[in-house]
Amino acid sequence: MFFEDGWVPLSEVTAEVFRRLQGFHAAGAINDHTGPLTPVLALSVWDMCDACTKIGVTGPDGAIVPASKDIVAWADPTNLSNEHVDLTQGSVGSTSLPGEDGKLPSRDELHLRYGPFLNLPVVIPINNFQSSLTFLEEEVCGQAAKDEEILKGAQTIVKMLDSGVLVTRDTARVKLGAGLSRRKFKSAWALAAKHRPDLAAPNRWVGL
Repeated sequence: MFFEDGWVPLSEVTAEVFRRLQGFHAAGAINDHTGPLTPVLALSVWDMCDACTKIGVTGPDGAIVPASKDIVAWADPTNLSNEHVDLTQGSVGSTSLPGEDGKLPSRDELHLRYGPFLNLPVVIPINNFQSSLTFLEEEVCGQAAKDEEILKGAQTIVKMLDSGVLVTRDTARVKLGAGLSRRKFKSAWALAAKHRPDLAAPNRWVGL
């Protein structure tokens, strides 16, 4: 609600993107879309976070504290939460993603993990957000219902995993090449995860 000029809270980003997606959906502009908009919303906002040059949190005094982009690194690109933040709430430690034990972290665990940064609002540069918004309709409405690039990308990720090689976002990104857009890479990963659920498991990067 309160933030420095030049920044926008992640919760407001999510709300604005959702409003726009509702408009696209009402106009029938999202190709063959049925069901809730949650997966499209999540993928769109995570993609905007990926495009950001930096990430911050708003401290109690209103000043922006730089934060690692790991805080907005998606686990499942179609889920509104990663291990650190729920996009609809947009604050540090607001995760709604259960851990490997199937439970949400306790308040004490969150305090140990984030210290005084717990509950601080995550913010992104407003110029990055506005730039991403200009492409939102094209990316959401212009994508074919069955995109061959996404299908081939998902098949490659599954083959990598089944072959026993190390599969992370970075290794898969290198394998698929720069020709595949950020958004389509996320879609390919999400499709692959439907067949290999471990790809979207929380904290799967720990120890890799």
